[in-house]
Amino acid sequence: MRILIALMFVAFTGVAEAKIGLKVSLIYKKGIGKGFFLSTEQHSIQSVDEKEHVLIQMKNGIKADISAFYVQSVHEYGPSGFVRIKGDLYNVNGKIVKTFNEPNLDIYLGQSKSISHIERNEEQIEIIITPVSL
Repeated sequence: MRILIALMFVAFTGVAEAKIGLKVSLIYKKGIGKGFFLSTEQHSIQSVDEKEHVLIQMKNGIKADISAFYVQSVHEYGPSGFVRIKGDLYNVNGKIVKTFNEPNLDIYLGQSKSISHIERNEEQIEIIITPVSL
């Protein structure tokens, strides 16, 4: 009987780890300073464990390296609905153009945040992140 209880405890502790779903949209616009532009988009839904990184990459080399974890709010009881996103946004040449570690990028589940970067007034890279619970 004790072995059965121990096995059930081990099984439930593995289920208790909550995964975070990240809906990520990478949008690349070229030629924005000329009055017209060409837009390329990459949409992805990723499942992330705490301290796990996911890489979303476009064919042209633009990529985002993202991690996410739950942050307990002092204003809420029970499981947190608050997610902290960390990561880097890379341009076509593989150079980091944005880091969203400082200030912290905190988002409530179901809400979206957008981060954009403009290079030489001709190219724009935008990332839209929406965390969801799984």
